[in-house]
Amino acid sequence: MELNDVEIIYERKGEKFRLIPIGDIHIGNRGCDLKKLRRVIEWIANKENTYWIGMGDMIDAINYTDKRFDPSTVTPKYLKDLNNAVYEQISDLKDLFEPIQEKCIGLHEGNHETTIRRRYHVDVIKNLCQEWDTPYLGYSAFTRLKFVRISKGTKGHGSRATFTIYSTHGRVGGRKGGAKVNRLEDLMSWFDADIFLMAHSHKKITTTLTQLGVTGKRGNRRLIYKKKIGAVTGAFLQGYITQGGIGYTELWNYPPTDLGVVKITITPDGRDLHISA
Repeated sequence: MELNDVEIIYERKGEKFRLIPIGDIHIGNRGCDLKKLRRVIEWIANKENTYWIGMGDMIDAINYTDKRFDPSTVTPKYLKDLNNAVYEQISDLKDLFEPIQEKCIGLHEGNHETTIRRRYHVDVIKNLCQEWDTPYLGYSAFTRLKFVRISKGTKGHGSRATFTIYSTHGRVGGRKGGAKVNRLEDLMSWFDADIFLMAHSHKKITTTLTQLGVTGKRGNRRLIYKKKIGAVTGAFLQGYITQGGIGYTELWNYPPTDLGVVKITITPDGRDLHISA
């Protein structure tokens, strides 16, 4: 479990901020939808107050000695030099995300990067975090996202609002969405956070929960409502590959994947959260 702190300074009251979780890209797989990914990256690059978090499985990272290896699912360019395919995927990942590198609040390791690290001793995500000076989030992490509003002409810090994120690459079975929602809501009951993000399932699912509590001293007590939002964060890997490739989604008769991302909108003044798929 990694612990992460990110501070964001702003001036205008009522400003909105966006957080975009991006994961399950699988660069190197023929099913990777690079066009859709580039559109998301361009949108983030051109949108102010917009940040992103890497949710893992950024590259496919399946070597030819791996039992999962199937040349029909590999992007042709990487078949030319299989000895260096993983390094080429890493290089392409860097090039793709260069325009939004500085907007990253952290990167998770996914099970594909974990396999490469354990078997071949290449720590893809940690090395990338060091190169980008970006927080390493391991497989799961708590991130405290601290917003500080400083009014013009004043000295020191003004109003503050902190939102806690619990994020994980995740691991959950089941072909239907119910199993994934159940796991997500389990996380929302197990951990104390405002925003919950889980990847791996290649689905886009959002949910909200309201937690009831009490505050104030005796004689002046009142109920408080705490909003929690959660998401299974989508993917960029098409499950069904045309023209000869047979991906594991087709092989195991899994449902088609949900391509794209979910979007989280945060308004620090008023502590408002909104999530959409």
